[in-house]
Amino acid sequence: MRILYIDPVTGLSGDMVLSALIDAGFPLDEIRKILKKLPFEDPSILPEKVDFGTFSGTRIKMGSEDLRLTAKEMLNLAQKIDVHERVKKDVLGMLNLLFDAEAKIHGVKKEDIHLHELSSVDTFLDFLLVASGIFYFSIDKVYVGLIPHGTGFIKTAHGTVPNPPPLTLEILSGFESRFTSEPYELTTPTGATIVKYYADPEERLSKIKVSHLGFGLGNYKMEKPDVLRVYIGEKDTDYLEDEVTIIEFDVDDMDMEYTGLFSDLLRASGAIEVVYFPVYMKKGRIGIRFSIIVANEKESDVIDTVFKNSTTFGLRIKKESRKVLKREEKTVRTKYGNIRIKVGFGKHGEILKEHVEFDDIKKICEEKNLSYTTVLKEIKRNLLKN
Repeated sequence: MRILYIDPVTGLSGDMVLSALIDAGFPLDEIRKILKKLPFEDPSILPEKVDFGTFSGTRIKMGSEDLRLTAKEMLNLAQKIDVHERVKKDVLGMLNLLFDAEAKIHGVKKEDIHLHELSSVDTFLDFLLVASGIFYFSIDKVYVGLIPHGTGFIKTAHGTVPNPPPLTLEILSGFESRFTSEPYELTTPTGATIVKYYADPEERLSKIKVSHLGFGLGNYKMEKPDVLRVYIGEKDTDYLEDEVTIIEFDVDDMDMEYTGLFSDLLRASGAIEVVYFPVYMKKGRIGIRFSIIVANEKESDVIDTVFKNSTTFGLRIKKESRKVLKREEKTVRTKYGNIRIKVGFGKHGEILKEHVEFDDIKKICEEKNLSYTTVLKEIKRNLLKN
């Protein structure tokens, strides 16, 4: 798995992330090709190599600060620009995240926000070029370290506000921060938006085989260097990893004949798996325990289904990680018709197992009045030929 680790040593801004990606090897020629696709005069990107004695890094200056765009103009530009679909999706995602936070802070609709400092085309360029750099390095997952913040007050177009400003804190809700005595805006809204969009605040990187290292420099004159660094490399993982929700409950007053239909309703609402088995409950009564695995984003739907369609008054819920095989679906032609096969791959891309789609066999058996074993033998024969 290809990893990008953003380490905001003393600062986090869009141009610092971009500078670090350039320092790590994101070619200027690629950046210039992207800039030529913009519907206005090419903004200049001027990288400068700075030596601090024990390390060197890259600082960029964009010569485009006078050009201003509205939120609507940025979104339209992101939709129309001729870049890879993944880059386009990421830019739109970051813009919407930033604009939603701005609207929430000011209590207005997104279409009514006024961007002030963020209206600079540099905001759009930060997102476009960082997304392009992440695509260039074929990054699968992004991690981030502790977010640095300064202290005191800072001046903005909205007036003097506490440091860090409310917009930045709104974007970074859920992320761990550290506070310094520096009287600077160490983390900007664009930098906050980048890590919010790409990184999960609950995940920490334990190890990485580093292949590229880059230092991105800011403009503050501090006792410590104003620097952000990125690590790019591989994270060893044999299988795909994700987190799921486990929902469990026990009932002793539910009709047994209803359990099959209830399980079907749970799967239809998003459950990955449903199992149930007998348990002994209070006063020696025999009951049923349901154990449901569900993707986190479907948790609420499954809970609604449980309460609407079962007799339980409460649930036990926990989060668990799981490892799964990388998989894909292929279709096998048989004399009875097409059958879908789920294929599971090992860490070196080898096929570890193949599973026949039950619904396809069931349909053929019902339509042609055949036995399950007859159809299954034909499928296995076709698999051996392939």
